[in-house]
Amino acid sequence: MTVTHNGKLYHVSKMAGGYTWLFTEIGTPRNTATLNRDQMLIAGFGHIVEQCIVDTKNLRAALSKKAIARYLNDAEMLEQANEAQRKALGMRVNRNSFEVRV
Repeated sequence: MTVTHNGKLYHVSKMAGGYTWLFTEIGTPRNTATLNRDQMLIAGFGHIVEQCIVDTKNLRAALSKKAIARYLNDAEMLEQANEAQRKALGMRVNRNSFEVRV
């Protein structure tokens, strides 16, 4: 998503935890800022925050299912757990990692 803040264009992406967002200035990718939910609301980006709510109950269930699937070496169950994790986060995740902790 692209937004304008203080006269500059930024690309906004939600980070894996679901409660922080990364702002990257378009044209100068080294110029970045990380904002949490409260900072987003103060800056007037409440519409972005409301779009990106993480379902923590389903996320915990998906991570538990992922751990069980790895323990059992069940590839089909692991793929189902990855899909459940993607749905709970609303974003694509690395299938080989547990980078999201709630």
